[in-house]
This record gives sequence, structure tokens and C-alpha cells, in this order.
Amino acid sequence: MNATAKVGLFAMAVLLVLAALVLKIEDLSLPGKARRPTAEVAFKDVAGLDDKSAVRIAGVRVGRIDGIRLLPDGTAVARLLFDADVELRDGAYGQVKNLGLLGDKYVDLYAGDPAKPRLPDGSRIPGGVPVEFDQLTKLAQEIGRDVKEISGALSSSIGGKAGEAKINRIVDNVGALAEELRALVAANRANVDVTVANLKEFSASIRETLARLDRILDENRTGVRGSVANIEELSEKLKTSADNISSITGKIDKGEGTIGKLVNDETSHRNLNEALTSIKTGVEELRTTLTRINRIDLDLGFYGEYATRTEEWRGAFRIDVTPREGKFYRLELVGLPNGRRVDETYRYETSVDGGPPSVVTTKVTRTEDKFGLSAQLGRRYKDTTLRAGLIESRGGFAIDQHLLKDRLQLSAEAWDFGRDDGDAQVKLYGQWQSRGAVFLRAGVTDAINPERRSFFLGAGIRWKDEDIKTLLPSALGALR
Repeated sequence: MNATAKVGLFAMAVLLVLAALVLKIEDLSLPGKARRPTAEVAFKDVAGLDDKSAVRIAGVRVGRIDGIRLLPDGTAVARLLFDADVELRDGAYGQVKNLGLLGDKYVDLYAGDPAKPRLPDGSRIPGGVPVEFDQLTKLAQEIGRDVKEISGALSSSIGGKAGEAKINRIVDNVGALAEELRALVAANRANVDVTVANLKEFSASIRETLARLDRILDENRTGVRGSVANIEELSEKLKTSADNISSITGKIDKGEGTIGKLVNDETSHRNLNEALTSIKTGVEELRTTLTRINRIDLDLGFYGEYATRTEEWRGAFRIDVTPREGKFYRLELVGLPNGRRVDETYRYETSVDGGPPSVVTTKVTRTEDKFGLSAQLGRRYKDTTLRAGLIESRGGFAIDQHLLKDRLQLSAEAWDFGRDDGDAQVKLYGQWQSRGAVFLRAGVTDAINPERRSFFLGAGIRWKDEDIKTLLPSALGALR
């Protein structure tokens, strides 16, 4: 058996073991097994709810979550996979709950009214999220802080011997005040009677004053008539002012004057509408631009690889920019163990023993720095991604096949088609993405060149857009 067959058998064995681990970890069903019933629950928020979380009815586990996806309207939909034949009726709903105070979160199902029709397999039911423990904790902290402030104020005011003395002094003052009030009422009872009599005399004086006012009005009736005449004159002046305003508005309506021309002239009206339309268009374009910027996703990561045959290490830093779904740009800085190859061709004339000149061509291959640049444009079609551009500072292309909801990726890359031996650099590998940021990769590099072919193992860390948005504010706060 030659070396190529051994490498192929070893790679196949690694892929079989990797497939077995995937089936075991992901709890995937084999094609021959019976299909299990499913359902979907729509939540506004699934914070703390993960893939593979339990699904319970009346506290009894009846299944698990088989994936959570986000709809365009911001609603999270969790797919439920049941272990047994669970019957969901009309009116069924789900809630996110905790096992105990600090336990794992799960989906608690209400199966619906048994008298109502049964829902078909794969139906979507509404879901709700109860009050979070963090909210209760925050409310309890605020209440405790308020109670602490009140108790501190009371303690500083009436606590200890000084506070007891204050309370005793207040009680003594209240008793003394009550005694003084009783003595005051008893001593001034006669004065109170006099005050009531004075009030009676005051009311009689008011009646007499009103009678005098009536007599004054009768005597000055002529002056009142003059005041009325003045009011009538004022109303006439107001009427004249109203007529003037009506005349001005009439001129505006006829198109007379600057304001009238602005209101009635079709050209001015059209220019004003065009200006307003331009402003509206600019605002819409600005809103569209800001929306596109907000939709750009970033994906950062770095990884290292070890070649078992050459015993060489290589590392790379990668950034993927996704302006819209299905299309992305990839930049990658790769540390090359043998440096970057540069081919240079020299031509010069020479003659032997005075004979006719001949042109000699010499090709020199050298290595410069130990870094290579990859700049690729990628587009994804369903579960297949095509990439083309620079790979390690050489033109090339690649294809990726995504399996198991993007957890497993099988890739083939080809570049550097101008090598002296005529064989391009071909790399075949598989990459497994864990639930966190860590991923593992393994495969064969320089697969079609027996002299350079080597099996490699690698690992790396990947931060998605939501991880970057979460970590960036914390990093900026630490820098301050």
C-alpha cells in the first residue's frame, strides 16, 4: 500500500470518528429510525434558553429543543422535538421557566384544551417569558436600599438615649400644650362672645354699604351711558381692522404682492414642492445608508495548524465582512513557515568564443517575508459557499460545504498554479465549530503532490458579530 492510500485511509478514519462524535453530541437520529413529532414556539425573548434544552409538560420531560432561529421581525422561534407522541390541542402555548431558583431554563408547555381539535405536526404556538430573576433581584435591591435609608434616618433621629430623650420631650410638650389650650379657652370665653357680636355688627355695616352703592349708581347713570358709547366706538374700530385684514387676504388670494405671488404662482409652488421633495429624498437616502451600515456583520478569528510530516506550525488572523446575506469579503494574514515564494525571470545575451550572441533565460525562485495575504470574495448558495481571489498571496479558488446547521464544514482550496513542478497547492480539510467560540480543523495540505503532502491538525477561536458587539463596550470601558 502506497503513501497516498495510507493518508486517504487515515483521513477517512478521522472523518468517520468525527461523524460518530457529531451524531453522539448532537443527538441526531439515523435515517432508519422513526420520525418524531415536532412543534414550534415563538418567543419575544429566549435569553438563557439554549439548543438541547428540555421541554416539559406538567414538570415531565417530553422532548428537547432542536434549534433556535431568528425571524426578520425579531421573533425567536424554537423548534421542539418530542420523545413520544405528544398531542397539542388548540390553545396550546409555551413559557420559558427555571428548574428551581438557579436551575437550567426549559420550555414549559400547556398542551391545550383536550376538547378542542388537535394541532398538526410542526404547528407554531405562541410563547411567553415570565418575570426574570434579574428583574426581581433589581427590584428587591431598590426596596432594600430605600428601607435602609429610612431606617438609617430613623435610627439617627430617635435611636439611643438621645432619641429616647427627644421622644419624652415631645410627649411632655404635647401635654403642656393641651393644658395651655384648655386654660386659654377658659380665660378668653368672654372675648369669644364679644367677637361674635362684632361679626354681627360687621354684617350690618356691609348691608348699609351695599345700599350706598345702589344710590351712587343711580346718581351716576349718565356716566355709565358714556362708557357704553365708548365701547360701541371701540367695536366700530375693531370692525374696520377686520375689514382691512379681509382686504389683505383678498389681495393674497388674487396673487397681488410678494406673498400673493408666492401662494398663487404655479412656478413658485412647484419649486417649493421640488425643494421639499429633494429634502425628503435626502432623508430617505440617509436612513437607507444608516440601515445598511447597521446590517453589516463582522466575523473575527485566528487559528493555528501543525503539519505532522514537516513538523511545521502556521497561524493566521481572519476577518469576514458580510454587507448582506449570502455575500461576504474575507481578509486573512497568514504566517508561512517557509516564507512567501517569489519567482523572478532574467534574460541576457552571451556569446561563446566570439560566436553569434544567444539569449539565455534564467528563472530564480526566492522567499521574501514569512507572511501571506488572502483577499477573497465569497458567495453562499444554500449550504454551499464559493470563494475566489488571493490565497496566501497567490490566485486561487475554494469551495465549502456546510453540514449539520453550519456546525461541520468540509472545504477544498486550490491556488499557486504556477509552481515549477506544475502542481497547484491543493488543501482538503474539515472544520468542526463547537457551541462556543472554539473550532477544530484537520485535513491534508498539498494533497496532489506526494513529496510535499502532509496531514495537519489545528484549532482556533472565532468571534461572531453579536460577540464583538458585546465585548467591545466592555473593552472600551476597561481602556478608560
